[in-house]
Amino acid sequence: MWRCLLLTGLAACAFEPRGANRDGGGDDDAVAPPDGPPSAPDACVSVASWLDTCALPPPTGLLVLDGAGTYTYDTVAGTLRSPADELIVHQSLVVSGGEGDVRVIVATSVTIAAGTELRATGALPIAIVASAAITVAGAIDVGRGGAGARDSAGCGPSAGGRGADTTGGAGGGGGGGGGAAGSTGGSGNSDGTASAPGGGGALVAGPPGGPRGGCPGGGGGSGEDPGGAGGGGGGAAYLVSSTIVRISGAVDAGGAGGGGGSEDGGGFADAGGGGGGAGGMIAIESPVAELSGVLAANGGAGGEGSGNDAAGNPGQAGQRGVAGAAGGTGGSPTGSDGAVGGHLATPTGGPASTAQAGGAGGGGGGTGFIIIRSPAATLGVTISPAPSP
Repeated sequence: MWRCLLLTGLAACAFEPRGANRDGGGDDDAVAPPDGPPSAPDACVSVASWLDTCALPPPTGLLVLDGAGTYTYDTVAGTLRSPADELIVHQSLVVSGGEGDVRVIVATSVTIAAGTELRATGALPIAIVASAAITVAGAIDVGRGGAGARDSAGCGPSAGGRGADTTGGAGGGGGGGGGAAGSTGGSGNSDGTASAPGGGGALVAGPPGGPRGGCPGGGGGSGEDPGGAGGGGGGAAYLVSSTIVRISGAVDAGGAGGGGGSEDGGGFADAGGGGGGAGGMIAIESPVAELSGVLAANGGAGGEGSGNDAAGNPGQAGQRGVAGAAGGTGGSPTGSDGAVGGHLATPTGGPASTAQAGGAGGGGGGTGFIIIRSPAATLGVTISPAPSP
């Protein structure tokens, strides 16, 4: 069970196996019961806002990821694999997380060493819940369509709109659905009839009620060739400890960059670039949080439009830092550049570039959410966007 102590509105708890002897002794060490009625068992208070830690099973051991390279996690199957593709036994289950199901890894403590990355993918957000410390000296990556990223159907108006199909294809709008709306794509075809751009995804009012990923950007409109694909949104990572969370490495929930407009080797192409995906979510709950590393849920940048027999270049993915992802550029002499992705200084992403004769550039994806709930949090300077209440 969880044994808990309330600390400034946040519960500090320790996992305690059901039936455990707190004195550590067996029957040979038994002592006479005290006089009077037995004391009531410790009440359990969940240490997490979005899932009930009291209902979780006691952890069966610690989890240490210290091999050089990338460990992969599938949140639907619940499988963890080493950099050598070996299956790693661990403890996890699927629970309700406020906005839907969440895959929860349960352990006494969790360590991700320097030089090690945990890449989580799948339809469900990932949560890591520990009775002792969570230490991330390496990286947790749920960005670019990672664990819990949503599709257009699940996002509704928060997904970026698709650019119109014409002989001068318009750029797709950047994905919204995070802490900020995505920017609208460009119009393109400055030497003819302008085509309608895809609209940026709609702003989400206030933080979600549970772990939830970002939304995708819209696809670029087709000209003589197909437009670039919209970038996927960032996923969601939720870290909960009853003692301390230490992050000196990075947690990345950035959106993917939009694809560049295509060119098939004949004609002008004139296809729009795809919009960048919105950033996802990083949420941390612990009595103490030492966050000197990177927390980034930035938007992906828009792709460049194609034109004059040349394809456009893709936009960058949301960066692990406070700078914006650069829009696609340099591929096509007449395609418009993609817009910058949302970041700390400009959460909605940059505006679409000036229309050129070819396809338009895609809009930038908006930023996601960073939520830190700790009465004793020490924050570094590399957090983008700014934490939400």
